Amino acid sequence: MRYVFHWKRNEKISMIENFTNSALIIDDKESDIEGLRDLLDSKDVWVKHLLPKDLMTTSKPLKNRKIIFLDLYVSETSSDLKGNIAEIRKILANIIGMDYGTYGIVLWSAHTNEIDDLKAKIQLDADKYTLPAFIVGLDKTSYIKSGNFNNLLSDLDKALNENTAAHFFIQWDSLVREGKDKTIKNIYSLAKDYSTQEKDLKFILSKLAQNYTGVSGDNLDGYDLEHDAIKAFSDMLHYEVVANFKSQNSLFENKVEFSGEKEDENLIYAKINSRILLDTINLSQEVVIPGNIYEIKDIESVFKLSKIPENSIPIAIEITPPCDFANKSKVKSRLIGGFVSDFSRTKKDKFKKEYFYKEIWPIEPHDGDGAKLMIFDFRYFGSINDDELKNPEMYKVMYRAKDKLFADILQKLSSHTARLGLSVIH
Repeated sequence: MRYVFHWKRNEKISMIENFTNSALIIDDKESDIEGLRDLLDSKDVWVKHLLPKDLMTTSKPLKNRKIIFLDLYVSETSSDLKGNIAEIRKILANIIGMDYGTYGIVLWSAHTNEIDDLKAKIQLDADKYTLPAFIVGLDKTSYIKSGNFNNLLSDLDKALNENTAAHFFIQWDSLVREGKDKTIKNIYSLAKDYSTQEKDLKFILSKLAQNYTGVSGDNLDGYDLEHDAIKAFSDMLHYEVVANFKSQNSLFENKVEFSGEKEDENLIYAKINSRILLDTINLSQEVVIPGNIYEIKDIESVFKLSKIPENSIPIAIEITPPCDFANKSKVKSRLIGGFVSDFSRTKKDKFKKEYFYKEIWPIEPHDGDGAKLMIFDFRYFGSINDDELKNPEMYKVMYRAKDKLFADILQKLSSHTARLGLSVIH
């Protein structure tokens, strides 16, 4: 049986059409998926249908599909929900893998409690395969019995809109994709001549990269400038994404509270803060860059605080003004001493004096480290030769403060050092 779909000209594009150009259907009955496949095909969505029994034994992960339509009852050996969920988890582990990328699942089920049971089990598999960003449900029997799939996409849009995770993920993915295309177009249009495009683009990218950090073109030994080109591109992508977004003012209309324990909430904040504030990837021991944060290995270092909490790591941040660095006018590097410690509000409350920079909490620079607290002491401020900072046995680079954090530390340091005070007889 083939389905014919009639669409009005200029009909609004559904969320799912805008989101994906390919989909995977996992169902044991060819007849059950004909209408869905024809519908997606009519929308120019590439569709692949696979049988559950074939996926139970495969060991080769599939390429990413943003949407997987999945029959809940896939088993040929089990009729109960528990057995079918077990086989679904086995299938996902076989075809998804850990590097599959983001995707969502549309589950063919008429019963909400069945979807909840599947979610509860799938969330246990985070170490086996990439978990779906969302799982929503549709009742496939209603479309099959009526022989009418025309409303399926609008029904799916409604289900996605009612699911915060699904709606935001799809909206964000579409914005990033559109922003990416505009960003590439804007930069590549600056080098229109194909005969010189490669050379000119390399020149443009190098200037963008050098401008991002301020590193000079003759000071690149051991420094990965390509990472800064990616960061500069990402900044322009950020502009396009924000510029294209049109708010619907519905996501946060009600009060939002965390459902878990306070310790779990702090760990979430720590992971987010780390990604906002710290760079743990594009680091170089050989190139001293403003914002580099070093572990102090030298026990005689003048930047090592005299008193720090037990089991803390002594650190120092390079705080040379970016203009001095970019213009190669610095004589020595400037550092502020501090420490990294396990986070607790008790520890944080001990550092109330104005000479402490204590905004960086909680953080988790590396997964599994747990929530941390980072503090700098403006009294431990001074200069040091670059050769000492390049020596990992004295100062080992750990992270780099991102722009907003670096600017805030520099501004707070300036305010602290500019305190004049006034002696007046009253």
